[in-house]
Amino acid sequence: MRDPDCGTLSCMDELKIESTIGSRAGVRVLRLSGAFTLQSLFDFQSIVRGLSDPVLIVDLTEVPYMDSASLGALMTVHTTSQRNKRLYALVGATERVRTLFHVAGVDGILVTYPTLEGAQDALAAKAAAN
Repeated sequence: MRDPDCGTLSCMDELKIESTIGSRAGVRVLRLSGAFTLQSLFDFQSIVRGLSDPVLIVDLTEVPYMDSASLGALMTVHTTSQRNKRLYALVGATERVRTLFHVAGVDGILVTYPTLEGAQDALAAKAAAN
């Protein structure tokens, strides 16, 4: 949700990151809203590095735009999760963001789900099986 007191375009597009506990045990949800660009990349990376939950879900529902630097940060989430034997998913990607994944050739690599609920159910079940 945008700050009603903010009148500048750059402020309106500023990325907001909300970290919450998921509806399943061991699940952490990062809800992003706004343009995910190089400007907000370091905040995102810092938050992700500080997490130790077995399952991380990045909710992109309110991200209208993402640049290549931010795509690289999501690829880092992918590789770090594999290396640390954690599960992750990206959920709610808009058509524009899904097109970026496709053009970059990572749509078959990144773990994506259409909904937060679907991702939580699937990943919590996988985590419990491990």
